[in-house]
Amino acid sequence: MVEPTPAPEHRTAREKVRLAIIWVVQYWRELFNFRFDKYMIIQVLPGVYGLALVAIACGLLYLCVEAFFQSTWRGLFYLFFAAPLTFLVLASVLRALLEFYRVVFRIAEHVDELVGIRDTVDRLSGISDSVDEMAALTRRIPFWRALTGTGKAARGKPAEPRRRADNGDSPATGKPRAE
Repeated sequence: MVEPTPAPEHRTAREKVRLAIIWVVQYWRELFNFRFDKYMIIQVLPGVYGLALVAIACGLLYLCVEAFFQSTWRGLFYLFFAAPLTFLVLASVLRALLEFYRVVFRIAEHVDELVGIRDTVDRLSGISDSVDEMAALTRRIPFWRALTGTGKAARGKPAEPRRRADNGDSPATGKPRAE
């Protein structure tokens, strides 16, 4: 019996580490995939966002330290006003840019799906054309209406009753069979 996968908040530390290792291995495998048949960027956007936020914070912290070396007031200004405002602006721009990339790649995935659907529709259209050709061909066969019973009955006239071959007559002609 297969046990259900626990919710992310109920996973143990060992499961989280195992999932992280699997993700890293898949990331490296896709990084060196030269076929480019999958969009890897969708999977790595959260990591890129986190690393970029850490880089922005480290850069702003460095600027604050440099400002303190020049002047205490300048350092305080950077620490309490310029750095938080700059972090907010840069983080917002980064988030908007990454969301834009995500939307573009999602659109590309959906277009790929639509291309697959179009191929299926084209194949089904070919079947439809074949059925139409067969219908046109059967309309030209004079005895087809007699076999299907669509001749006079289709025009509103009652169809003639078929004769039963009780006495050894042929069902198609009503004449005695030659034995």
